[in-house]
Amino acid sequence: MEFDLATLIRMAPDDLMLSTVRIARGLTQAALSARSGISQATISKAESGAIKLDDKRWAALARELDAPASLLASPTGPLDTRAVVFHRKRSTLPVSAAARLRAQLDLLHLQLGALLADAAPVRITRFPLPPDGYVTPEEVAQRVRRELGVPAGPINDVVAVLEGAGVALVRRDLGSTKIDALMSWPPGSRPVVLLGAHAPGDRQRFSVAHELGHAVMHEVPGDDQETEADRFAAEFLMPRADIVGQLRDLTLAKLARLKGEWGVSMAALLRRARDLGQISESAYRRLSIDLSTAGFRTREPVEVLVETPRLVASRIRALLDSGITPHDLAALASMTVNDFANTYLHQGVA
Repeated sequence: MEFDLATLIRMAPDDLMLSTVRIARGLTQAALSARSGISQATISKAESGAIKLDDKRWAALARELDAPASLLASPTGPLDTRAVVFHRKRSTLPVSAAARLRAQLDLLHLQLGALLADAAPVRITRFPLPPDGYVTPEEVAQRVRRELGVPAGPINDVVAVLEGAGVALVRRDLGSTKIDALMSWPPGSRPVVLLGAHAPGDRQRFSVAHELGHAVMHEVPGDDQETEADRFAAEFLMPRADIVGQLRDLTLAKLARLKGEWGVSMAALLRRARDLGQISESAYRRLSIDLSTAGFRTREPVEVLVETPRLVASRIRALLDSGITPHDLAALASMTVNDFANTYLHQGVA
């Protein structure tokens, strides 16, 4: 069975964080039962809050999940990070994979909410699209560029721009190449973007801009949200006023040159030229065929460097340099020392 990731927001939340951590670790109740020696029925009832476990059982579950027992036994209410999750959709995911990513994002919100509590404040304003269509995604993108102080022309480092605005971004192996990034922005919290480590630089930049569009414009899933987020991303990365004059008389060679300048794929540039009316539909189809014939649909020329998130790493380094121990930071993030080290120290995050 497969689900679009946004479908998961309509599933009823569990009562205890035990379920969130288990799913984030990629374990079924049956698998956790086999590893912990606690019956599946007991785990199921514990997750829903129907029964209370003794300290021995909590300790066994904590050991197998590498998480503090206090976190597992916490209700999702006070710690609830569940909100609408958006992602740049490339294809559907099996429900188990989608649920795991969602749970990982929930835990990431919990961890970074604590670790970045005193970091740069969020400087992005939500601007939900009105239902009457009076405001377009392009106009919202222009507004966000002005709000963030982005100068005219190409954006050198999209990740740095978002981090400067208080958005937390983390690159990880998402366990699937079907999704490049996902993002959520619960009310009163810091926006968090989870980036797939597999995505090349040009695709990551567009995915980040796409996620930003979702965060700013969308409060609930809608039928046109993917198209709207793509339109936002295109204007955010390739503003009409700055690029329109460069999109005439296109060839593959010119698209490759523009890719190096604007940091987006040749295919995205070609689509932008068509959408802005700079090439005819027949020219668009011809160049699309040329891209495919040259093998550029799977691997384009001109490498765009992958942008590296730095906010989380610099914050953790600053905390460590101030004398706070990894043990204290792990406790602050509701993690075990082992999990904190593997996640934020040994993986080059800090």
